[in-house]
Formats: sequence, C-alpha cells, structure tokens
Amino acid sequence: MHKSALRSLCRLLLRQKASTNHARYSSTPVPHASSPAADLQTTNDGDLRRVEFSQDRIGRDGSLIAGTLPGKQEHASQQQRQPRPATLPATAPVLPPIAEAQLQQLVDLIADSRQLVVLTGAGCSTESSVPDYRGPQGAYSTGFKPITHQQFMASPQAQKRYWARSFAGWHEFSDIHPNAAHEGLARLQQRGWVDALITQNVDRLHQKAGATDVIELHGTTHRVICMGCGDTSPRQPFQDLLAELNPGAAEYVKSLVAAGHDVEAARQRSLRVGASEEEMRQAQLFKRRPDGDVEVPVRRPDGDVELQDAGKGFIVPPCPNCGGILKPDVVFFGDGVPPARSKRVLELAEECDTMLVVGSSLMVYSAFRLSKAAKAGNGRLAILSAGPTRADSMVDLKVEALAGEALARIAAHPALLLPRVAA
Repeated sequence: MHKSALRSLCRLLLRQKASTNHARYSSTPVPHASSPAADLQTTNDGDLRRVEFSQDRIGRDGSLIAGTLPGKQEHASQQQRQPRPATLPATAPVLPPIAEAQLQQLVDLIADSRQLVVLTGAGCSTESSVPDYRGPQGAYSTGFKPITHQQFMASPQAQKRYWARSFAGWHEFSDIHPNAAHEGLARLQQRGWVDALITQNVDRLHQKAGATDVIELHGTTHRVICMGCGDTSPRQPFQDLLAELNPGAAEYVKSLVAAGHDVEAARQRSLRVGASEEEMRQAQLFKRRPDGDVEVPVRRPDGDVELQDAGKGFIVPPCPNCGGILKPDVVFFGDGVPPARSKRVLELAEECDTMLVVGSSLMVYSAFRLSKAAKAGNGRLAILSAGPTRADSMVDLKVEALAGEALARIAAHPALLLPRVAA
C-alpha cells in the first residue's frame, strides 16, 4: 500500500476510535477500559496530534471512574509545594500573579472579538471556597466520587442517602457568595463584551454576581425535577418540605448553623499566631464539595454532607403531580445534557469568533466539544485556567492565573470600561 494511503487509513482508524470515547454522558453504563482514550486534535501549526488521556467513564456497577490528563499530577504537586497566601481560600490553586503581557493579550482578545462566548468551569468558583473536582485541593483528592445517574436511579436508598446529604449542606451552599471572577464576567456582560455565558457549575454564583441569561450546561442544584413527568420547581420550598418530614435531620442542620461551621473562617482562625489545637482541628472538620453537598468531616462541591448512616429513615417525598422520583435538576455523571440545551450551546460555539474558557480542564465531553466546535468554525480559543486541559494542543492563548485576579483586572481595563459599540 502506498505510504500516503496507509497514513490516511491510520488517521481514519484513529478518528473512529476517538469517536467511541465520547460517551461521557451516555445514559447506559460504560464498561471499564484498560487503555487510555484519545482525541485527534489539529494543532495551530496544522498538524494532526493524537492526545491520550484517561477519560471519565461509568463502571459496570454504575459508579464513576474519574479520568486524568497527562501532566495533571505533576502540576498538582508543584502547586502544593508553593506557599499559600493567608487570604487565599484553601480550595483555590496557588498561582503567581498574571503577567502584564498575558493580561494585555486577554484584553485584546476580548476587545477584538465580534461574538464572544465564555465557558466557565469549577475553577471559576474555587475562590468562593467551593472546591473543584480535579485540582490539588479538589474533591477527587479526598477519594470522593460523585453519585452517578445510574446509582441515583437504581434504588430508593441511594436517593434517600443523596437527599439527606444535600439537605444537610444546602443551608451553607445556597449562601455562598460570588468572587471577583463572577463579578468581572458580569460587568463585562453588562457592557456588551460577553455575548453568551455558559457554565458547567451548578452553584448559581454567576447570577448572584449580576450576570443574566446564563446557560447552565449541567443544570443547577437550585431547582428540583421530577424524573417521571419532568415538572420542575424551586429548591427552597422542597428544602422546607424535607425539614417538615425529617425533624431530626432539621435539628441537626440547626446545630451545624449554630456551631458556625464555616470552612474559610475556621481556616483563617487556624492561621493566627497562637491558634489553639481545637481551632486547628476545627479547620479540618468540614470540606465542601463542588455540587454543594458536604461530608462530615469532608465537605463537597455539590453542597451535601456525608453523614454516618445517611439516608436511613430519611423521608423523601415523591412528585406531587405523578408520584415520580425527585432529584436536583443537575446532569449527574452518566446522564445526558437535555437536547434543546445541547443544541443551543453547540450553535453558540459554532457561530462565535472567540471562545474564552475559564476554570475548566474540559475533561467532560459536553464542554470539550464546544471548544472543538469553536475551533472548527475558525474561532479563536483562549483558556484561563490552572493546569493542563484537554484542549491545550489547539488553544490560541493559554494563561495560568487565578480567575478572580485576572478577570477583575480585565474588567477594570480602560479598553473594556465603556460599553461595546456594535459593528
């Protein structure tokens, strides 16, 4: 066979293999894989590059097997060796200040864009004391595995356990404040510099900061959905109903509130000269998870809490309309993004001339495909995030800096202070 024909055949086989690996949101369990997955990516020099990584997948038992990127472990080790500023939340990465040249590059990228789409991930909320999943201080570093769609739907006990944890963590998760990253993006959007804001996060911090028309790619914990009839309702009334049905759990939550178990406040107290052993111990008691659940002694990003014997005797009411199963309106691992939402974000990515990714490794395919779509449409791709990402080989600009610091300075730059004038 001619060498060029052989190369073409090899590329075709690689594409076919790569396409089978994009089952991140398959509604059926994905078998274990012994070999790494791969993406075929075109670099900025026009070369085709095969990028291997360990992809998220669903095991035979319905549990999540978290993937990793090459270099992620080494990057995490480097961050952990850096001294942590006293004012930086423990959940945020330790990074040097953004360089002036890089700041100017990001400002120019935004100022020159005709249609800017911003895609944010968990790294956008770490400065609000919400951990990410894959960072050095992330949820996965504690051995935490988020519940999958398959596990939640498999048994009433799994549903009770999830809701018991989520109920216990909601009072704090729902009260988290946005940081400078959310505020900077909101200001840029209000001035017309951001045409679409898509987030992978479920915490609603963009809206709290003043952003509008935020597309929540993976849904939100602030809403409840029935898996039978599809009816949705606000979270707080459901939280109140859970408190009525589970008075013992409600009293426990009140004791947590009264005790003032605030992660960042405890950490700050432990940093003071002369901090007592008890203050040092309290600083380690709770860790929040990205989706707002909390574990005792580990707090989770989804806001729930891990309680001993969680779920036993906990009453979760069915849907009042059809008797169906109620769950947070969140796309769990192993579930699929609703088709209408998926179509909308893909169209935005295809039509934009610039995409800015903030605080995401793009390991989740529902987000990664948007960066691919932007590049396929000849758009520019910029990433503001800590550590390696799945799209590094095709990025036009990569900046590793704290999202809050960078976006606060970008939003305050003279070139972006005035509203954008439509071309």
